[in-house]
Amino acid sequence: MISIVVPTLNERARITALLEALSALSGDKEIVVADGGSTDGTPEAAETVPGVRVVRCDRGRALQMNTGARAARGNVLWFVHGDSRVAPSSLADIERALSEGCSGGFFRLHFYDADDRFMRFVERTSHTRARRFGLIFGDQALFLRRDVFESLGGYAPLALMEDWELARRLRPLHRRGLIRALETPVGTSARRFIRNGRLRTLMKIHMIKALYILGVSTETLRTLYEGRRGEKGRDTRQ
Repeated sequence: MISIVVPTLNERARITALLEALSALSGDKEIVVADGGSTDGTPEAAETVPGVRVVRCDRGRALQMNTGARAARGNVLWFVHGDSRVAPSSLADIERALSEGCSGGFFRLHFYDADDRFMRFVERTSHTRARRFGLIFGDQALFLRRDVFESLGGYAPLALMEDWELARRLRPLHRRGLIRALETPVGTSARRFIRNGRLRTLMKIHMIKALYILGVSTETLRTLYEGRRGEKGRDTRQ
């Protein structure tokens, strides 16, 4: 069984459509929403979708995904963000990759609300980076066998960049060809790029990655990434 873990924080406007799309996927699955303290009714909206379980914990994507993974019953974990859109073949593609001996993998990033040359460039380079170097970010919908996830200790308790850190520990498997880059798209929102400017947002993401490599604390990086308005953080891309 594939356990689909969805971390959420104030995603009421999008969560029902995502959960209904996940419920419609063919295959043996369960859906676990790990809510980090939403104040807009996200968990209540999620509970209206038949078959969805909601677990609650403190805010923090790493904590939420670990909490969801502990509550899950499947032998495969698939982490899907609350603003994602999934392809109808997603579960079948995961099952095929695992049946061919892979330990996990990720999907091809697609921005569903911004189709222009700049965002297509971000899509292409994001997929190339992850495929060649194993640097996988959360909005690429990572999936892993549970035993692999647990052997690595799950996500590190970081305020930001928890996906980069887990991908770093997965790189030995990636080098052996055991982490599959699927060509199946997973949609994500370009809302931050649209709101704050495409080039400005991309440069900010690169700066945050550089500061992380230099050892700046992830709490500081989260504050920098979310900005003065306290925007809800999203995974760094590219």
